[in-house]
Amino acid sequence: MSLSTAMPPSVQMITCDNPSPMTLEGTNSYLIGSPDADQVCVVDPGPQDHPEHVEALLSAAGSRTVAMVVLTHRHRDHQGAAAELARRAGAAVRAFDPRLCLGAEQLHDGERLLAAGVELEVLHTPGHTSDSVCLWLPEAQAMITGDTVLGRGTTMLDFPDGTLTDYLETLQRLEAYPGAMLLPAHGPAGAELSSVVAQYRRHRLERLEQVRALLHEHGPLDAAALGELIYGRQTAVRPEVVRKIAGAQLHHLGLPAD
Repeated sequence: MSLSTAMPPSVQMITCDNPSPMTLEGTNSYLIGSPDADQVCVVDPGPQDHPEHVEALLSAAGSRTVAMVVLTHRHRDHQGAAAELARRAGAAVRAFDPRLCLGAEQLHDGERLLAAGVELEVLHTPGHTSDSVCLWLPEAQAMITGDTVLGRGTTMLDFPDGTLTDYLETLQRLEAYPGAMLLPAHGPAGAELSSVVAQYRRHRLERLEQVRALLHEHGPLDAAALGELIYGRQTAVRPEVVRKIAGAQLHHLGLPAD
């Protein structure tokens, strides 16, 4: 695991040792709190069965109390350790999905949280999943994006729960934060958010043009056939992921996704 030093004073990033093709170097957890506060908020405490990561978060908190755990979305590599950290710290857990909350109500779009002296604004940003949120830190001019925008590469849409239609609207919303620092859940932090988001939108729209051309050439295609035409048979991307990507594209175009 690694502790980043290139962060705003109110933010610490600790990366869990759970690298994979999907998680990149691992899941980035964030500790949010004013340097002189006696409390801290943890965003995305990481996966279950990584007790050393929970210990690293508590160690980074030091004498500060972990008062709240906030989840960007439901995937296990983000929320798996939430219950354990909450139990150890006596903290509440908040998420957009009420089923993930412990001792507190669900998050709401536009809600402003005061976390250890730092203001966080909740943005409901569906697309990767239906319950995805980003967290805007106005004082730090930084955006915690979960898996909505990554520090490297592009994100997968967990279709049918996450849709391309929602995702394109989310990207348009995030472009309205010029100059914001990107704090992603995977990959390096520190890029300029709106420029990355603009690249993401171009990539998605170019891919849709490719899909339209393939449909024009081949006629109706299901997600598996479309995915094979886009990525080829020898792709390193898992077949189920390819089907999700292609299914989301077909759904966005108003076509059957199965």
